[in-house]
Amino acid sequence: MAPNTVQRKGAITKAPQSNGRFITETELKEHNGTNGCQTWIAIKDRVYDVSSFGVEHPGGTIIFTHAGQDATDVFGAFHPASAHKWLPRFYIGDLVKDSRITPSDSQKETEYRQDIIAMKSELMKARAFESSKLYYAFKIASNAAILAAAVAAILVLNGFAGAIIGGVLMALFWQQSAFLAHDFLHHQVFTNRSYNNLGGLFFGNIWQGFSTSWWKAKHNHHHASTNVVHTQAGGDPDIMTMPFLLWSEKIIEGDTEDLKDLPKFMVRYQKFFYLPLNAAARISWLLQSLLFQLEPVHKYVGGLRMKIAEISTMAIHYLSVAFITSLLETATSRIVFQLTCQSLGGIFLAIIFTVGHYAMEMFTSEEMNDTDFVRLQVHSTCNITPTVFNTWFSGGLAYQVEHHIWPTLPRHSLPLASKILRRFCSKHNIPYTVKGLIEGNLTVFRLLSQIGKRF
Repeated sequence: MAPNTVQRKGAITKAPQSNGRFITETELKEHNGTNGCQTWIAIKDRVYDVSSFGVEHPGGTIIFTHAGQDATDVFGAFHPASAHKWLPRFYIGDLVKDSRITPSDSQKETEYRQDIIAMKSELMKARAFESSKLYYAFKIASNAAILAAAVAAILVLNGFAGAIIGGVLMALFWQQSAFLAHDFLHHQVFTNRSYNNLGGLFFGNIWQGFSTSWWKAKHNHHHASTNVVHTQAGGDPDIMTMPFLLWSEKIIEGDTEDLKDLPKFMVRYQKFFYLPLNAAARISWLLQSLLFQLEPVHKYVGGLRMKIAEISTMAIHYLSVAFITSLLETATSRIVFQLTCQSLGGIFLAIIFTVGHYAMEMFTSEEMNDTDFVRLQVHSTCNITPTVFNTWFSGGLAYQVEHHIWPTLPRHSLPLASKILRRFCSKHNIPYTVKGLIEGNLTVFRLLSQIGKRF
């Protein structure tokens, strides 16, 4: 394929015509938006000035996570072919390699880049990006069955037993709803993004109770800068859990204010706070979702219509939960039910997320600049041993590494992607990490303990 073309799902889109200006990698890095500099990014060896695009960009300031960097892979991971039509207006020149790169290194890099393209081509040839509607219909139906079982337990057993069993099932329903919303909002199910967004509103806002707009802003940032402690748009929001949990000393390195205000007692004993904080995580996410509704309209992809839809669908969630809770006969059983489902609703999600990233490598912005997108994702992400239970319970995120490299890949295609990626990592000597669900959480616990001992 010619170097100035881009292929997406069979479509070929022309990159901007060269204007004859050449920009070195050093120049690109210097234009990272700091100290009054412009913000440049590179895509497919073309350089773009996106300094003023943060407000207009559908993903907001996430575009600045790769300021002064080559954003080819992260752009390809998140954008459809139609996004390329926006590029020419920002084009300023062509990227050239710095002369310090030896021919041998250049050859290795070329082969590496070709292998990345080959992985995507192999998945496309296998039609792996085409979702099975039957598969997702089954996932939706099976999750609805969990909700029905929760309500049945409350009605039939009532009392303490109904509150506990119903609460566990409700927590499981919420967890699986979150994974369904995750698939839809990553545009894995339909090619029409509006249909996916509707699915996100239904499974995310109504079934799960989380704001999809809040989740998108947070989660897309996480994908763009996984385990990176700082970028021009801020660090990975998922690892910014201070003052409660400190995942790496890189998070506070060089920040005198953070060091001054660091609650050393909490950090020292943070391993003991790990499980209680996970139990409170769902309440925190619900509150963040509600607070996001105070944000201005331009924060919503879809504007005022989406904001109204968000508030309406979240209201349906809370009314539904209140009704289900009222089916229990006593105030005590209702409290037990809420404590059970809300705490387990947080734990069931958190024990998946923490294994996926928190005990893996953390990156400074400088380290991110020197690491390509694929290596960054593999080094910062851990898979869970893909047993039948783990794959189901994790909502497919047993294959977290593959999901991070190809976020629009449907859940049922991740096992194939894993075989392809493992082969690639073996060839290029990139460590590929897999841990059991229990082993992974114990690793996280030990990490928190080790960091705590330093304070």
